[in-house]
Amino acid sequence: MSQLEYLIALISIIVGLGITDLAQSVRELVRPSRAVDWHYLPVLWVGNVVLILLQFWWASFNLLQEPAFGRPLVFLPYLLTFVGLYLACAFALPDLDWNQNERGGHPPAQGGREALDLEAFYFSAEHRQWFFGTLIALVLLGQAFTVSVYVLRGVDDLQQLFETLGFNLGLAMLLGLLVTSDREWVHATVAILMLGAICTSLAMGVGPIG
Repeated sequence: MSQLEYLIALISIIVGLGITDLAQSVRELVRPSRAVDWHYLPVLWVGNVVLILLQFWWASFNLLQEPAFGRPLVFLPYLLTFVGLYLACAFALPDLDWNQNERGGHPPAQGGREALDLEAFYFSAEHRQWFFGTLIALVLLGQAFTVSVYVLRGVDDLQQLFETLGFNLGLAMLLGLLVTSDREWVHATVAILMLGAICTSLAMGVGPIG
């Protein structure tokens, strides 16, 4: 087994776990026995996370062929990025035992059953801290990885490095705003901007966030 196959196998396992976790969450939400008060924002962010996961995994085949990945300390931040992507998948939708009443939710009754309020889940402080905090960590890990690759390659194009740093810091600040704000228009604006940016980068073949 080559080094590329060895590393890709590990990354692919983590990607598969993330997609499986999301699929299981969606399955539980759409069950006929489950009453759910749907909201577009968590669904939109699930789409964003899946596209980001696809973007990173697709870029891995060419990226992991770099000789620099023969060093464990270079591969570590990239591995942690995928672990973060798995966690983002896990935090995107509520667990079955999530108690919305403890977080100020107001679930409507549907057929005498208490409905799971996705809006209450999404805007709960706990969800915003863990989900968007994980995405911020992804951006910072991606930046750390980019800097390490620049150093190992001996690239002297500092302007491009500073442009990447500025973009990632701006993105981290936007995501940090979602941690502190519970205004729907703020969350909707950032989610739509993220979706547009990811779709554009996928269509143009631009590298993933971070």
